[in-house]
Amino acid sequence: MDDTKDIASRIRAARQRAQMNPAALRTALKDYGINLSKTGLHRLETTEPKNPNLKIIEAIAEITNVSPGWILFGKGPSIPGDEVGAAIRNRVIDTIELMAGALDLTARQESTLENWLNSVRKAKAKRSTKP
Repeated sequence: MDDTKDIASRIRAARQRAQMNPAALRTALKDYGINLSKTGLHRLETTEPKNPNLKIIEAIAEITNVSPGWILFGKGPSIPGDEVGAAIRNRVIDTIELMAGALDLTARQESTLENWLNSVRKAKAKRSTKP
């Protein structure tokens, strides 16, 4: 992410890093009670806001797994320190799944891989719920 000099570019970068298209982010924002139009999100990602809406910033930060402080000020990590390991782990799992699609696997191998990926995801979820 080279061009993260302002809030708008950091919002766009966070969405892209989360591998979300604008429609997916708008849909996710609805779970936070935020109805943002296509134009509204485009404006948020391209025009520096004079008075950023903190509710929207917090929701985008949570959805895209970055810190609100990074979006607002560009200070600190773009991923909260205690979540870096989980973010890397998720990326590794997603990469394995993506790369498996390029392999010529038998139905049995695909099933075994899918079962393994599911068990890894569940194991992660169990660990992450512990304090």
